[in-house]
Amino acid sequence: MNRPHPVLIDCDPGIDDAIALLMAFAMPDALELTGITTVAGNGPLAVTARNARRIRDFAGRHEVPVFAGCPRPLVAAPVFGERIHGADGLGGVGLSGTSGGLAAGHGVDAILEQAATRSDLTVIAVGPLTNLAVALVKRPDLAGRIARTVIMGGGIAQGNVTPAAEFNVFFDPEAARAVLDSGLRPTLVPLDATQRAPLSASRIEELAACGEGVAPEAGAMLRVYHGNVGRDRPGVFIHDAMAVAVPVWPDLFEIRPARLSVCTDAGPERGRTIADFASAEPNADVVVDLDPAAFLDRLCGELRAFRR
Repeated sequence: MNRPHPVLIDCDPGIDDAIALLMAFAMPDALELTGITTVAGNGPLAVTARNARRIRDFAGRHEVPVFAGCPRPLVAAPVFGERIHGADGLGGVGLSGTSGGLAAGHGVDAILEQAATRSDLTVIAVGPLTNLAVALVKRPDLAGRIARTVIMGGGIAQGNVTPAAEFNVFFDPEAARAVLDSGLRPTLVPLDATQRAPLSASRIEELAACGEGVAPEAGAMLRVYHGNVGRDRPGVFIHDAMAVAVPVWPDLFEIRPARLSVCTDAGPERGRTIADFASAEPNADVVVDLDPAAFLDRLCGELRAFRR
């Protein structure tokens, strides 16, 4: 990239969202973070909006506006992720700095306004897709205004909240379906990709022991995350940071076109993401392979080097 690329991140922090935000803040030469919109998902909207501000202010980037968006899924009752991320959404890890205020206006309107004024805007959505779906319903021409959309969500082979469904899609499958049917043609980063790159306990401890910058707190959050998902696992999957990596480090990823759909029926298949890679009418591009070691090396390197 010759100049920083304007990026809006739509998120529901959440520990892996926090790591994704810190990664984005750590690369000002590659990414110009123009705003953060928050949505209910890993926690209620009040929690995710507060956590986005906590991460922003901890990173020393007070100028980046944070907008609160949709407080619940389009149709279903919310099922939050406190078991994985802790009651406060960030594993109970204290972050230095005060939490500044929210920007005026709704997150949905922030997406619309930024897309209207920035022809090269990339939207990286790493939470449930409620905000983006409502924005597309409100302004269907939005699909032609966003230069690129990268979504962390879905699992082609299997889910992580049910055998069929990944959390972000399961939380609001109607929203995910609306986004895929909108003509937006996003790049999808599914579990099939993110689960190929577990961050080991030893690398987490290396971050926590850095002693300066954002790495110690990042390591502390990831330590809690690892404990909550199971210390018998080889590591933790930093799902959301991979979505930030796709536009910055395209050399690491293999992407294929596919026709995606989402099951919105009640029952065990609800939230399943279905991919047809042989379709003559693709509506998305899917990350199907990557260099896991290089991704983790670069991610940890950015976190270790980031000084507020």
